[in-house]
Amino acid sequence: MNQTPEKEKGMSFIKKAGKWAPLVGGAWIVLNIVVPLALLRIPAVQKYLVVLEDILPFDIPGIG
Repeated sequence: MNQTPEKEKGMSFIKKAGKWAPLVGGAWIVLNIVVPLALLRIPAVQKYLVVLEDILPFDIPGIG
């Protein structure tokens, strides 16, 4: 009952962050997993990566 305003404000921030967590997590998954996998399915991107691999002066393990 005798809580200070700082504690109430801090709890409010935690509750607000909890509401945003699924949205931020979903956005992170989409940006870091779904978008790159979708880009790799585009033939123009695949051709660009093949050309880029030939241009690089060093070997990347797992490619080619």
